[in-house]
Amino acid sequence: MYDNGIKAAVVHHTAGVNDYAQQDSAAIVRSIYGYHTRTLGWPDIAYNALVDKYGQVFEGRFGGMTRPVQGTHTGGFNRNTWAVCMIGEFDAVGPTPAQVHTVGRLLGWRLSMDGIDPHGSVALTSDGGPYTRFPQGAAVNLPCVFAHRDVSDTDCPGHLGYALMNQIRDIAARFNSHPSAQDLAQSLQGTAIYDRWQAMGGMNSTLGAPTSPESQGEGATRYVIFEKGAIYWSPASGAQPVTGAIYAAWGTLGYEHSALGLPTSAEIDEPEWAVQNFQHGTLNFNRASRSVVSVIDGAAELVPPSAGGPPVQLERFSPARNRV
Repeated sequence: MYDNGIKAAVVHHTAGVNDYAQQDSAAIVRSIYGYHTRTLGWPDIAYNALVDKYGQVFEGRFGGMTRPVQGTHTGGFNRNTWAVCMIGEFDAVGPTPAQVHTVGRLLGWRLSMDGIDPHGSVALTSDGGPYTRFPQGAAVNLPCVFAHRDVSDTDCPGHLGYALMNQIRDIAARFNSHPSAQDLAQSLQGTAIYDRWQAMGGMNSTLGAPTSPESQGEGATRYVIFEKGAIYWSPASGAQPVTGAIYAAWGTLGYEHSALGLPTSAEIDEPEWAVQNFQHGTLNFNRASRSVVSVIDGAAELVPPSAGGPPVQLERFSPARNRV
């Protein structure tokens, strides 16, 4: 499930043990995956990323580190937030300097994609539920980098982890600069995506300026995000733009991971509809109703994704017992 953007980041810890070797970290992440999916019945790891005490970064929930993938990490506040989890327990002992530095750098990099200041604040609306102390609909003012305990009845990320939140924000701010549109455009030169964007009008096109470098998608897929949409390329589909309501609807289905696959054309304008072809169907925007209908072996009205979702509460694990 994808959100329409990221507004804030949340810092967690896994709890459990701190005495692990560098080569054990991948097994710990696999044990967390097994606990979240097999024991708790969730579709994937709850967090967007995990960082071990050696500064190694592991992708958590599948869908792309550069995309607004919605996790199940912070009850009532999963929507439009991006969670990083420090591997270890930090009530009696603090995170290592390498861990803190990497968490800060990672959050600075990720928040820069959405223009978020790590020292800033944001008003988020609670989705309620049993895992937050804020009722549904409550507007809550939070730092743009906040901790799990700020919204839930938990010690996470541990007392000594929480004491380092300002340091994490400071590090994130140092790594929060975003390349200019001109620099990004220059980095795209020589690619099929750049050529398609230029053919559409470049900076003056309906897509506007690039806001990301070229990134890797599913398989051989490459994509670039722009101010008002994106261009996706693969050897099979070529470079195709996606914008507006059709882009948003495709995102709710899972982008190139969806049953539709990749776009194989730009939008085709009809008097009553805007239609875009994909590898395995079409998305059709009804101008009158402002709705999008997907055709994947039959028509189905797209339903907005649920904003709720279970958070991580049972965060303890034993790598020795649960290792897979």
